[in-house]
Amino acid sequence: MKLIKYFIFASCRRLLLRIRRWYSIRRLVTTSIAVFIFSTFLLLFYYSILVILLNFCCSSSANIIISLTSTPKRFPCELPFTIHSLLTQTKLPKQIRLYLSPTSSFVNQTNLTLSRLKLHIKKVDPSIVIAKLFDKLVRIQLENEDYGPATKFLPILKEFHLLPTNELKSQAIMICDDDHYYHPHTIDVLLKYSNKYKNSIVGLRGWRSKN
Repeated sequence: MKLIKYFIFASCRRLLLRIRRWYSIRRLVTTSIAVFIFSTFLLLFYYSILVILLNFCCSSSANIIISLTSTPKRFPCELPFTIHSLLTQTKLPKQIRLYLSPTSSFVNQTNLTLSRLKLHIKKVDPSIVIAKLFDKLVRIQLENEDYGPATKFLPILKEFHLLPTNELKSQAIMICDDDHYYHPHTIDVLLKYSNKYKNSIVGLRGWRSKN
């Protein structure tokens, strides 16, 4: 009699363990499916917001061209941070032009390219938005003459000096240094005061020269 009771008890216990195990597996599968569906929905939502943000950023550019120059030493270090700060402005520029002089230090190096600069910026900010804006806005222009530090403004001034007067007056130009991280409202503030003080050159900082 005891043997029969033990056998029945053992059978019921095994059955309960199987049911419990099956329930645990079912619950695990259900939870995994729910997590997968939620993650997929969250990912789709994230990319939807990202697409909206990209479209907004790329369509809200101000009528201003940024001009700057750089050196081989600053190309992989300071310059990426400067470009990144210009790509994260509240008002984006129409274009960012990097003018390079035809000196031996530039000509002898083959890694001073847009693709290389993009890799350096990716180390600063790997986001898709920055990569998209970089492809849209940043350009490298090689000059035939070496103007030294003045390469950041002489080439673009010479180019726009040849344009018709109306087109020249309507185009705002911002001259930047390659070793400065600009505040996100820099372009916005400069445009505000440029519109306030017509026919004037507006700057964020400067030095008084002795007469």
